[in-house]
Amino acid sequence: MINAINDQRTHDTQYRIIRSAILILCLGSIFLTCLQVLGHGFFPLDDALRHVAKVISGKPWSQILVIRPEMTMDSHPGWHVILSLFQSLSGCDINTLLNFSVIFLFLAFTIPPVFYFQRSEAWVASLALSSIFFFNCIFRLFYGRPYIFSMAMILLFCFTWNKIKEKNKPWLELIALFVVTALATWIHGTWYLFALPLLGLFLARQWRVLLLTSIAMSLGVIFGALLTGSPLTFLYQMVFHALDSFGNHFFTRQLVTEFQPFSGEIPVFLLTGGLLLWRWARGEWDNRNVDNPVFYLAVIGWLMGFVAARFWVDWAWPALAFWCALEIQTVLEYYTEKHSWRRLIFAGMFCLVLLLSVSHDGNSRWSREVSLWPNIEKQDDRPWLPDAGGILYNDSMVLFYNVFFHNPHGPWRYALGFEPIWMTADNLKIYRNIQLTRFKNESYFPWVKIMTRKDRMMLIRQAKPQIEGLEWHEVKPTVWSGRLKQKEQQ
Repeated sequence: MINAINDQRTHDTQYRIIRSAILILCLGSIFLTCLQVLGHGFFPLDDALRHVAKVISGKPWSQILVIRPEMTMDSHPGWHVILSLFQSLSGCDINTLLNFSVIFLFLAFTIPPVFYFQRSEAWVASLALSSIFFFNCIFRLFYGRPYIFSMAMILLFCFTWNKIKEKNKPWLELIALFVVTALATWIHGTWYLFALPLLGLFLARQWRVLLLTSIAMSLGVIFGALLTGSPLTFLYQMVFHALDSFGNHFFTRQLVTEFQPFSGEIPVFLLTGGLLLWRWARGEWDNRNVDNPVFYLAVIGWLMGFVAARFWVDWAWPALAFWCALEIQTVLEYYTEKHSWRRLIFAGMFCLVLLLSVSHDGNSRWSREVSLWPNIEKQDDRPWLPDAGGILYNDSMVLFYNVFFHNPHGPWRYALGFEPIWMTADNLKIYRNIQLTRFKNESYFPWVKIMTRKDRMMLIRQAKPQIEGLEWHEVKPTVWSGRLKQKEQQ
């Protein structure tokens, strides 16, 4: 009896040591992966630029964009508050603020599950598998955009639903869901999509969990909206924004890339099928492994990916990554005792694969050359940027992101910003026609006719644009700025 007690104490001590070592390994590999990526000079290419530029500018969107009157509120107030707080406390410049946004959101998604799982290495293994099968999903974790916080909320849902089911009074889990849902509403704003995990609970027939989770998340949405200061306007505008973004176009190709359908991600079947076959081969098949809200959420998001790719990358993939981690955890439990030193070997392998597979710079995926964009502080560029009170007419959101990022204090506004649906009705009509005619020169004439000497038109072209009425200058390679010809200005 005494020997058995001593052996148990030895195993318990060994387990604590091994678990602590694995936690350090997992956390260290995740941190190092992020730092390695940024060390290559990684520079997000889209919305992260406009978020940090808005904070640095200190201006509302109405002073940055020529916007339609329905858009009266910031869509991401919480995220801008967080960025503003960090900037005011640190006094950092715009580039450091951009790096902060990447690091903060990447860690917000990847770190908490390390503590969710009994086998922390299972989560790292799942991320490593995703880096091989679905690298585009891993890549998006470095975009520095607030949707990543909503993805982190999905992981919390995946963890808590079963805890809520098992406990008579799951107050801690419900409070956690309430708090994170409120923050996700305030930070990201797509509160209406929180219905997707609830649909997963419905399909899994988890009625009690569905009721409790619905209450917690609904209260979270309300509280998050209250944090904006204008809750009803905010909730309405976010739904209006979503419906109009999908409804105001002629062809799917006119939508931004992430709103277009995906191709199905065939590796999904290889990964899920392989894990399920492995479970069956071990003699551990249980219908509950696929008849549960997490698996259903992954299926729902995958199917809706044929409507818009973001349903896959933002909702299905986080659920699938969590589900894979659960499956990997059962494999590890089958082959290794929790106090076995072999766990360290497996954990080290998973961490190494994650680090190497994500952080390597093959095809310069992380170190893409950053274009030199026109800057108001450079004397040669100044004549080719709008004057105070002018408008920059552009046909590319890439132009907006980069010109705004490099000129956050520029005293002009942009005709096209981060989403076409924010444009005024007249500008949107012109822009849709430009898209419809595949950017033919004559499609720009309506803008040329209303331009003043304060305004500029900026386009990305390999050759000089042939748009009548404007004189053009290549401010940077392939970036052309046009202004009214002198005779038009007189």
